[in-house]
Amino acid sequence: MTVRIGQIELNGVQNVYTEESRALVEQHAPRQDGSIFQDLGRDPVTVLVDGLLLGAAALPGLEQLRAAQLAAEPLPFAADVVIGSELTEVLIEDLQVRQVAGYPDRYRYTLRLREYKRSPGPAAALQLQIDGHVAADADAWGSDSLAAAGVLLDPASLPTALLQNPKVLDHLSATDLGKSIAVNAKQLSGANFSGMLQTVSRLDPGKAVGLIQALRDEEGLAGFLEKYADEGLDFVSDLTGVDLRRAGPLVEALVDGLEFLKRAQDVAERAGKLIGQVSGFDPLADIQSLFGQKR
Repeated sequence: MTVRIGQIELNGVQNVYTEESRALVEQHAPRQDGSIFQDLGRDPVTVLVDGLLLGAAALPGLEQLRAAQLAAEPLPFAADVVIGSELTEVLIEDLQVRQVAGYPDRYRYTLRLREYKRSPGPAAALQLQIDGHVAADADAWGSDSLAAAGVLLDPASLPTALLQNPKVLDHLSATDLGKSIAVNAKQLSGANFSGMLQTVSRLDPGKAVGLIQALRDEEGLAGFLEKYADEGLDFVSDLTGVDLRRAGPLVEALVDGLEFLKRAQDVAERAGKLIGQVSGFDPLADIQSLFGQKR
């Protein structure tokens, strides 16, 4: 087994093993059974190496190990036992050496190596980078929030706003959007609501169902169903991408209600035509003309 530490190649290695653990902080909650653990990441990997230095190269090898330990400089590390880990550099934390009695130029050593992580850079430069990311996120969040506020003031602008920036939908709850639509119902047509529902359904099917529920809770859904019926729109096609089974009986009830409104309108139109025909019918005129012919 061969282990390489920097430029030092250890050929007489007999044992190599690692110690790997996570930094877990145990938190005890009052009057609660058990504990809560906070994961602070993993601890540095520790590698223990046992081996022998033999022959004429033994003493020079020991001098190299001692010099590397005293320098306290990170060294590249390679061994089969750490394959798959993130360990690339180590510090020699501890070195123990003893000469084997009865054998010339034979030394047994134990190395304790600790994983070394380089600093990501100067603190000031790193802070500037973090501040830049935070400022960019804040600007994006503020811009999206401002666009969402504009949509709540003018719900008809929702399809255009989402087309320009789909993230605006993350700043709009189904409840707030439903209230805004209900308040502005008089200025909105069935086609307006259809466009909003289609756009939301494509981006977030769950929020589309929530929007319908919120509008129903605000008692504004019936009015839009009437507008759908008046304008001949297809409610089900607006829910493309929505699993109607997950929507439950709500969507089924809406579809049934819309069909009822369409049929009621059809009946009303036929009744109006019938009334117009009946109003022009005068049975006495026909009887009088009949008697007049007999005379």
